[in-house]
Amino acid sequence: MKILGLDFETTGLDARSERVIEIGAVVWDTEKNTPCAMMSELVTCETPLSDEIIKITGIDDQMLKQFGVNGETAFAKLVELISACDYVVAHNAKFDRSFFEQEVKNYGIDFDSASLKWIDTCMDVPYPESIQTRKLTYLAAEHGILNSNAHRALFDVIVMLNVLKHYAFEDVIERAKSPSVQVVAKVSFDEKDKAKKLGFRWNRDDKIWFKEFKEIDIPKKQFPFEIDVVNL
Repeated sequence: MKILGLDFETTGLDARSERVIEIGAVVWDTEKNTPCAMMSELVTCETPLSDEIIKITGIDDQMLKQFGVNGETAFAKLVELISACDYVVAHNAKFDRSFFEQEVKNYGIDFDSASLKWIDTCMDVPYPESIQTRKLTYLAAEHGILNSNAHRALFDVIVMLNVLKHYAFEDVIERAKSPSVQVVAKVSFDEKDKAKKLGFRWNRDDKIWFKEFKEIDIPKKQFPFEIDVVNL
């Protein structure tokens, strides 16, 4: 099976108002656990980059001007690679998916984005209970992998795929089929540390402690409090 590992570096977090400035993509053979094709492109951007983005990525306006390519050309190439694959794999796939779908529209590329099957290595990999982190750099360390160029798209993809190859891909696909749900911890103020300890986060607007899970995992979990499960 061929999968497409994907990562974007962007000017911000909201795909509706921000743009992709770097594409990293790897066509990966899941049987041989090896790359078949790789793509690494800086993408030109009309808006000057913020100091924060430059600090995080190491990409600056001069780099984009000197080495960047037109976004339409870059995304047409990406679509060609995706079309040769069975799944698109990303770490925190909702982020990359939102930017992919928006940029395809921005550049007027005729492609049925809704038909893509996505795998999220944050949620769909059956990590052991001993590994609680989901940050890619820390996951890499847990699997004996060094990422010396974090937040550069191609390097992050290669690290992600090398983490993924430690797991049976059939198991990953099964988890990907299970929907994501939001679990709400029914705790009082005095009990909030119980939720916090298990990685639940506080939603100020709704005033709830919540955490996203795969539905398939809920029956296996034992929570020290009552919960509500909400479909996403």
